Amino acid sequence: MSYYVIHILNHSSKLSIDRGCLVCTSPDQPERRIPKSDVLGIIVAAHGVIFTADCISNLLENNCVILHCDKKYKPIGKTVRLNQIVHNDIFGRQIERQSDFYNALWNRLWRTKVSNQAKLLDILGIKHLLWNLLNQQKYDESHLARYYWGYYFRLFKNHPKIREHRKANHPINQMLNYSYAVMNAIIHRSAIIHGLNTQLGIHHKYRFKSDPLVYDLIEPLRPICEYMLAKFHIQNPQKPIQDWLKYIANNLINLRVKTKYEKTIKMLYGIDRYVSSVTNCFNTGSLKNLFLIDLSDIIIEKHNEK
Repeated sequence: MSYYVIHILNHSSKLSIDRGCLVCTSPDQPERRIPKSDVLGIIVAAHGVIFTADCISNLLENNCVILHCDKKYKPIGKTVRLNQIVHNDIFGRQIERQSDFYNALWNRLWRTKVSNQAKLLDILGIKHLLWNLLNQQKYDESHLARYYWGYYFRLFKNHPKIREHRKANHPINQMLNYSYAVMNAIIHRSAIIHGLNTQLGIHHKYRFKSDPLVYDLIEPLRPICEYMLAKFHIQNPQKPIQDWLKYIANNLINLRVKTKYEKTIKMLYGIDRYVSSVTNCFNTGSLKNLFLIDLSDIIIEKHNEK
């Protein structure tokens, strides 16, 4: 079965359900039909988009996540299924776990993120000291982040000087934020399916209208988005941001992840396995079976660009 993240980039598009298919019609564009069961997420990045009520209910029944963006492609909201599908026993485990458990879990997630960032710089042929900094007994997370972005941004002509998270103005930061939003939607969907309450974070604290658990779970996966943007830029240095929006959704979920015995699975299933293992950690109180996606397990190509 193929799964899709659908991007709505044409203004005044209409989405409806007909005979088990999601139907998208746009002015001056051919009608598009996809089995509704194959739709993982929909990202709305256009104006005047209409969903029929039947369409929304059908999508939510299939655990589809609808992400809404503003004029700068910045995610500003999402439509997800009600929290009634959160399993009470897992919710209880999330509440019961002590700070030592949360600290240990966060340390594994964060170190995997930095390790993946270091491996990305290695893949791109960039000499760096990130491994040495990570292996120090005492390290400053913000210092490591500034160090990494200083090298990563040099891949791009007219690169940004800083990493902009909210209200980003530089196109590179906008594209990064958009790719994280796609990854967030996939993680959010998987967390809901496995019964996790996304408002109970591991490290990030709850704020009004936030999902701190999703912010925590994406951390080790961010370098995958950063790798894909670097790859896209190297291969298509003159392409506009709209082409990136289509590229990230079409390619992210289809990346291949190596598992035991040299078997490979799609990134979509890798993320689901990762989130499922986090659920198991909450249930057992142990990190023994935590499954983390390592950048070296992604089927990627080597690049020589400095």
